[in-house]
Order: sequence, then C-alpha cells, then structure tokens
Amino acid sequence: MILDNIAHRLTRSAMVLTVLWMAGCAGSRLPVDTRPDLPDAFPNHTVAQIQQKIRTTGIERVQAYTAKASLAIRTPEQNGTFTARMKHRRSDTLFMAFSVGLGIEPARMLVTPDSFFVHDRIKKQLNYGSLEFASSFIPIPLSGDDVFLTFLGLMLPEAEMAWTLDTDSSYYHLRDPSGRRHYIIDPTVWRVVRYEERTAQGTLLEARTFTEYDLFDAVYLPRRIILQRPLDDTSLSIYYRELTLNPQPLSFDWDVKDSVERVLIDASYEPANQ
Repeated sequence: MILDNIAHRLTRSAMVLTVLWMAGCAGSRLPVDTRPDLPDAFPNHTVAQIQQKIRTTGIERVQAYTAKASLAIRTPEQNGTFTARMKHRRSDTLFMAFSVGLGIEPARMLVTPDSFFVHDRIKKQLNYGSLEFASSFIPIPLSGDDVFLTFLGLMLPEAEMAWTLDTDSSYYHLRDPSGRRHYIIDPTVWRVVRYEERTAQGTLLEARTFTEYDLFDAVYLPRRIILQRPLDDTSLSIYYRELTLNPQPLSFDWDVKDSVERVLIDASYEPANQ
C-alpha cells in the first residue's frame, strides 16, 4: 500500500527526528478549548436553527486553507507519525507534502475531484489512479466537500434528514430515524464535536472527533481531529500547528519532473479531462 510505504519510510528515520517532531508539537500548542458560554436559548433551539448557526458561523465563510499539521496514521499494515504541509481548496484540490523534519520531504500527495497522485520522491515514482480505487486502501476521506469540511471540523447535519433532537447539560444530539447516525453539537461554538455511524446491529463503523478549539480569523475551529474506522483498524489524527483561512493567492506547487516514473495503479482510471 502506497500510504503504508510512505509511513514506513517516515517512521524508520533516526530517533532524533521523532524527538524534534514531539518538541515541535509541544512548543506550538496553545491553550485548548477556549469557548464562550452556552447561549441563552439553550436547550430550546430547533434543528433548523442549529443547522443555520453552523452554516453562518463557519461553513459559508471558509473556501480554502493552508496548514502545517502533525499527523498520525494507523493501519493494520503500518503505523506512522509525521508532519505535513497542506493546501486545500473547497470541492476542488487537496495537496499534502509529508515531512520528517530537517528539510526531508519523501512524499507528496495531490487529490483532484476525480484523481489522486502520490509522488514518492525517494523511489522517484508518481503513483496515480481514481479516487474510488484510492479509498480502498488510503484510510482517510479524500474527495468532495465532505473532506474539506471534515478536515476543518465544519461538518453539517444534512438539511433533508428528519433528525431526532435531544439535549444533555451541554450538547445537542441529532440522530437519523434509523438511529445509526449521530451528531453531537456544541452550541458554545456551533460545531459538531463528534460524529458516529453504526451498523444496524450497533457496531461502530466510523467516528470523527473534534477537540481543542481555537479562533482562526474569528472562526472557531478544532486544532485536533481524529478519524476512526474501527472495523478496518484504521485511524488518522490531525493536529494543526498552523492554520490560515482563505489565503490569497492559493497555488499548488506540484513539481514532478519528466524523469519521474509514472505508475498507474488503477487499470480502470480515466481522467475526466481526457
């Protein structure tokens, strides 16, 4: 698996790189979960009001971002911790450059609306294929508006769903009619702080958790995001050390020389622009 090979190369570096990475994380962290008080209308908001609050306090205001993040990926084949430079334009393009520090950048990944590319800079290979193929072995969501909103902690319960609304002392809980999907919303920042999806038997299929909130350009966003698929034994943890919203201009520095070997790993791949 491509991502596992990347993780292996990143994690087999000298221990000093790991120490430097950990020190960088510790030194960059800010006070966590700084949030306002519960709104006066809590717990009497309607589902429509909750959805509107989430949209107007974040989703409608962010169209792109750049970031420097610490990542931890776990799959049955390999575990890896490393840093990444990220550039992401909504419903369009995601770029990630993976690093182990000291200027060592062994791999880059580019995702477009219909394709993904992984540039192995050590083996001098460009592996590419369709998003459908990539999703079978890369343990993170990759395409569309969903990944953009998930990577910023801006998930929004769908407007067309007949959600059941419950509350506890601090949160709103929205569940679909089947009870298999569950959103937990914090009304102090109007954000989904956890999302769960289960099988009909109640087994957890997927969980997304958002914590350590901070203000970025007057928008509350989580610094830490954890995506889990327990049945696949895969997880991704993201900690944003730096995050810039709506940067102008935003370019994707995808520099792959002609001498790099192109490796098609998906025989059914047909780019939309061909």
